[in-house]
Amino acid sequence: MTNVKEDLRRELGFWAALTIGAGTMIGAGIFLLSGVAISLVGPGAIIAYIIAGIVCIITAASAAELATGMPTSGGDYFFVSRSLGPAFGAISGIGIWLSLTFAIAFYLVGMGEYLNEFLPIIPPIVGAAGGGILFIWLNVVGAKESGRTQVIVVLTLLVILGIYTVAGAFNMEASNLSPFLPNGYGPISGTTALVFVSFLGFVKIAAVSEEIQEPSKNLPRALIGSVVLVTVMYILIVLVTAGMFPQAEIQAIVDDKRSPLTVAALDMFGPIGAGVMIFAGLLATLSSANASIMAASRINLAMARDRMIPQWLNEIHPKNLTPYRAILVTGGVSLLLLGINQLDTLAKIASVLQLYSYAALNIGCIILRVADPDWYKPSYRMPGTPYLQVIAACGCFGIILASGLLAQIIIALLIGVSLAWYMFWSRPRVEIEYALGLFREKVATHGWSVLFRPAVAYVPEADEASAAGVRLVEANRPRRVMTALANPQHEADLLKLGRYLATGREKSGEVWGIHLVNVPIQTPLNSAREGFAEHPSLARAINIVARKTVPEDVVNGYGAVLSKTSITPIIDVAHDVFGSLMSETSKNQADLLLMGWRGGLNVSQIYNSPMQRIITQTPADVAVLKNRGLGIVDSILIPWGGGPHAQLGLELVLRIARLTGATIHLLRIVKPNVNQQKAQEILAESVAPLVGDYPAVNYQVVAGENIIDTLIKVLDVGNYDLVVIGASHEWRIRNVLFGSIPDVVADYAQCSVLMVRQYLAEH
Repeated sequence: MTNVKEDLRRELGFWAALTIGAGTMIGAGIFLLSGVAISLVGPGAIIAYIIAGIVCIITAASAAELATGMPTSGGDYFFVSRSLGPAFGAISGIGIWLSLTFAIAFYLVGMGEYLNEFLPIIPPIVGAAGGGILFIWLNVVGAKESGRTQVIVVLTLLVILGIYTVAGAFNMEASNLSPFLPNGYGPISGTTALVFVSFLGFVKIAAVSEEIQEPSKNLPRALIGSVVLVTVMYILIVLVTAGMFPQAEIQAIVDDKRSPLTVAALDMFGPIGAGVMIFAGLLATLSSANASIMAASRINLAMARDRMIPQWLNEIHPKNLTPYRAILVTGGVSLLLLGINQLDTLAKIASVLQLYSYAALNIGCIILRVADPDWYKPSYRMPGTPYLQVIAACGCFGIILASGLLAQIIIALLIGVSLAWYMFWSRPRVEIEYALGLFREKVATHGWSVLFRPAVAYVPEADEASAAGVRLVEANRPRRVMTALANPQHEADLLKLGRYLATGREKSGEVWGIHLVNVPIQTPLNSAREGFAEHPSLARAINIVARKTVPEDVVNGYGAVLSKTSITPIIDVAHDVFGSLMSETSKNQADLLLMGWRGGLNVSQIYNSPMQRIITQTPADVAVLKNRGLGIVDSILIPWGGGPHAQLGLELVLRIARLTGATIHLLRIVKPNVNQQKAQEILAESVAPLVGDYPAVNYQVVAGENIIDTLIKVLDVGNYDLVVIGASHEWRIRNVLFGSIPDVVADYAQCSVLMVRQYLAEH
C-alpha cells in the first residue's frame, strides 16, 4: 500500500539555501582567527582571505554544476566518487569527515573561550566539552535546526558585524595600515590555509540539493552568493580591525587569547558593545559546531550507503529518525580532539584536509563535463571550464604545499590511510558507476580538445502546475484532490470528503491521501526512507472508504460512480512537512488541497501557523475542514456573498450534494430595508449557472443588521450536517482581533465546517 516517492521533493527556496551556506561560514572563523591572521601577515591578511575566497567561489560554481546533475545528500564525497572513482572518493570522504571533525573541535574550543568570558568560573576546556556533549545529544534526539532559526542567526550576526564594520571605519588610523605586509609575502600561503576554515560549509548547500526549489537557478545563486557575501564581509572586517590597532597591540591582544573584535567593540561602545560582540562570537561558534556535526554525519551516511565504510554507521534511530551512530562517532572523535586545545592547529588541519577535497571536486567537474554519462544531466553549466577549475585546483594544492611540513604530513597520511582502507575494506564491497573511464575513452578518441568543447545545459521539464492560472468554478468536471492526513481520528472523513469533491458528474476524479512524517534535518531523506515503515492508520482509513458499494455511490442519477474515483496513498518523510505538502500538490498537478484543522478555526491561529504558507503559496484551491463528523450529510448550509471564494464553496457543495442527496441551503443576508422577495429572485438567478439542474436547493434570504449575529441565529434554528463558507477577501488586523465571519461560524457551528479559498493568480 505504501507509495514511497523516489522522485525529488523541493522544500527549500533561494533564501533558505543561502542561509544554509552563509550560516555555516559566518561562524567562529572570523571571530577567532582574524586577529591571528593580522598578527602573522599584518593588514595584508586580507590577501589571504581574497585568495581563499576566489578558490571557494570557483569551487562553489563547480559544486553547483555537479549538484544540479547529481542531486543527492552526499555532497563533496558523492561528487568525487562519481567522477574520479571510489579510490579518490575514499580519500575525499575520509578527508571531508576528518576536516569537519577537526572543525567541530575548533568551534568548541572557541565556544569555550567565549563562554569563559561570560562566565569566568567555567574553564574554557570544560565549556567546550560540555557544549560538545550538548550538541551530540541534541542531534541524536533530533532537535532540528529550523530554516527560520537559521535565518535569524545569520541576520543577527550580519547586523552585529555590519554595525562593527561601519563604526570601525570611522575609528581607523591610516598609520596602522602601514606597513601593509610587515613580514613580506612569505606568511600569506600559510595564513590562507589557517583562515580557510572560515569558508567551510558552503558545499553543505549542495548536500541538500535534492530539496532545493528550482535548482538550476537557486543552487548557483545560493552557492556562489553565500561565498561572495562572506568574502566581502571578511575583507572589510579584517581591514577595519587592522586599521584600529597598531601591529604590536594586535599581537599583544592575540597573545593574551582575546579577540581584537571584542577589544575594538569595548573601545567604541563600552562594556555593552563588548558584551554584544562576545554574544555574537558565542552564537557563531554554537551555530557552526552544530551545523558541522550534522554535515559530518551526512558524509558518514553517504559513505556507508556505498559500503565504503561499515553499514553499522548507516543505522537510523527507530524513534528519533536520526543517524545516531554516525553522530556519536563524529561527536566522540571531536571531543577527543579537544585535547589539542590549540585554535590555530585545529584550524590549519581542518583547512588542509578540506583543500584536497575542493581540488578533487574541481577536477571531477571537468571529468564529468567531458565524459557526459547518461546519468549526469546538469541544468547549470559553469562558465570558464576547464580554466577556472584548473586554477582553483592548483590554488588548493599550492596552499597545501606552501603551508609547511605539518600540512604536507597530514595530506600524506590522509592519502595513505584512506587508500589502505579502500584496498583492504572497501574495494571488495563497493560497486559504483563513475565517469573517469568514459573520460579516458573520449580523450583517446578525440584528443585533449574535448576539454574545450562547449557543453549544453539540460533544461528540466516545466512544471505545469506552477504555471496554472485561475481555475474554473464548474461542478461537473472531475477534480484532482490532494488530501493531507495527519490525525488518525479524521483520516476516514477527510478521504471520504476528498472523493466527494473529486468526483465529476460523468467522470471520476483522483484523490491522493498524503501522510508525511517529519524527519530531523540531521537525517537525509533517502536514508530515512530506507527504514521507513507504512503508517497503519492510513491503510485502515483507505480501506474503510474503499469498502463503499456502488449502489450507495449513485444518487438520483446526479452523481458519477464514486467507487471509480481512485485513492492513491503517498506515505513519505520530510524535513519541512508543509513545504513538502505544497510541493506534492504542485508536482501531482492537484487543483484542490484538502486539510483538517485542530482547535479553533480562526484567522489569528491560521495566520500564526505554517498553514499561512499553504494558503498563500500553494497554486491550488485550498479547503480546510473543521471536522465534527461526516456520517450522514442531508443538509448543507452555504452563506453566499458572491465572491470567488463563495463561488468555489458552492461548487464543492454541489459535488457533495450530488453524491449524498443533501438539500443545499443557500443563505443570503441582507439589510432590513431590502425587499427579500426580490433579493431571493436575484439570488436564484445569479447562481443558476452554477447550480444547473440540481433540484434540492433552498434559497434563503434573511434580514439582519449584523451579519455574524444573523448567521448565529440561522445556525441555531437550522439542523445542518455541514457548513461550507468562503474565506474572507482580506484578513485585516481587526479580523485577527475580533474574528472574521468564517472564523465565528467555524467555531460556533455544532456540525462540521469547511472553509474554502479559491486560488487566484497574482495577476
